[in-house]
Amino acid sequence: MNSYGKTSKRNSVLPLAIGITIFLSLVPASWLRWTSDIADFVRVPVTPISHVGILLTSWVRPAVEPSDLPTDEQERNKLAIAERNRYKQLYDAQLLRSTELANQLRELQALPTSALRNPLPPIIIPIDITGRRPSDIAGIVELKLARGVSGRIRVGDIAVVGFDIVGRISRIGMTRIELTPTTHQEIGLIRAAIVPAHPTSERSPLLAEIILQSNGGAVMLADIPAMSGVQVGDLVQLDDPSWPQVGIGFTLGAVAQVIQLDEAPLRQRVVVVPRRLARDVSRVVVLGTGEEQTE
Repeated sequence: MNSYGKTSKRNSVLPLAIGITIFLSLVPASWLRWTSDIADFVRVPVTPISHVGILLTSWVRPAVEPSDLPTDEQERNKLAIAERNRYKQLYDAQLLRSTELANQLRELQALPTSALRNPLPPIIIPIDITGRRPSDIAGIVELKLARGVSGRIRVGDIAVVGFDIVGRISRIGMTRIELTPTTHQEIGLIRAAIVPAHPTSERSPLLAEIILQSNGGAVMLADIPAMSGVQVGDLVQLDDPSWPQVGIGFTLGAVAQVIQLDEAPLRQRVVVVPRRLARDVSRVVVLGTGEEQTE
């Protein structure tokens, strides 16, 4: 008897619910705006927090309605121009950002395969041109210390631009990194090798092994045998075991001049000029040898 009563009660409620549904479906949408607010409130538990924030923002600061716009045509034109300029500025900012990221990708792609296969990935660091003496082309350059990379960089790590070495990390501070160019006297002696810029079967693949030393300015000097066959334009590559292994084979510079020594007829002096300078670029790639940090 009880089950029969429950069934009859359900049967009587069903037509009523169908009737209310049909009635509400015929009501103009403008009468049912309150239902969307209820629906949004019910969906809060399953809505991402960001969406909830958007809903709260639209409630606190509702969108501009057409009726809120100025009625004067001149004022409306000024508002339209201001909005256009604002969105153009946002577009230009995103365009600059995407261009910067594309340039960083090209710089990483320009690295030799050995650097990319290193267990510790290279680090792109922007440059602050705030050297101690801006007029000194071989002066120390400061780099911005990005968050999360301090443990990946050590004193002595190599900074490169493409295949060219531009200096070594000499100090790591709390917010800045000091980069000493290869032509700086504090770098000391560098063991290197001279190879042909354009290898041919007539020339040896290794022309000379040298010890580079800065002249205190923007170049480096080394002595070579007079019969080595070194020519202007040949490349000078790092071959120093005291430097990080990942930098062996990178280019230190190119031979700009070959001078015959009067006091030593069997010797010549080569003047080596770096092909790239840290001060000429907006960022460098540091071949970090520290342990990678995870945050």
